[in-house]
Amino acid sequence: MVYKPKKSYQWATFERCVSADTVGAVFEKLEERDGAVTSANFLEESRPEDSATHALFEWDDHTAAEAYRMKQSGAVIRDLRVVYVTSDKEELKVSAYVNVCENNEKASYENITDALNDLGKRETILNRIRAELDAFIVRNQHIEELASILEDAAKKIRKIG
Repeated sequence: MVYKPKKSYQWATFERCVSADTVGAVFEKLEERDGAVTSANFLEESRPEDSATHALFEWDDHTAAEAYRMKQSGAVIRDLRVVYVTSDKEELKVSAYVNVCENNEKASYENITDALNDLGKRETILNRIRAELDAFIVRNQHIEELASILEDAAKKIRKIG
């Protein structure tokens, strides 16, 4: 099997030291040995310094702890919701803060109402949503039960974009 990474900042960094094929081979080994790939068994497999995937992880505990707290901080920002009541009295929960940065800039979050009222930021948000929908379609288009629905969604996304 040939492996390719999802395009992301993190993979761009990883690929300097470990190829996607190397990671795929480790995953295949774990699946064969343990019956599944989990975060725990992948971490343990990568722990020895001579492991092919050791370089993917931050092993300095202080640095790793701070990075983990940064991930937690981002999750709290992304997970906060604001509740709107629709005209038919239904509650609509939406993200209270939304990432308004483009491309791979560091995330900067802004109140959803303010961001949507700014035309440039609104376009950034809509572009991200289109990209996320397109990625969802690509990831799942091989699932037979979803094929026609996803094909219709793809056509509608192209019309909007």
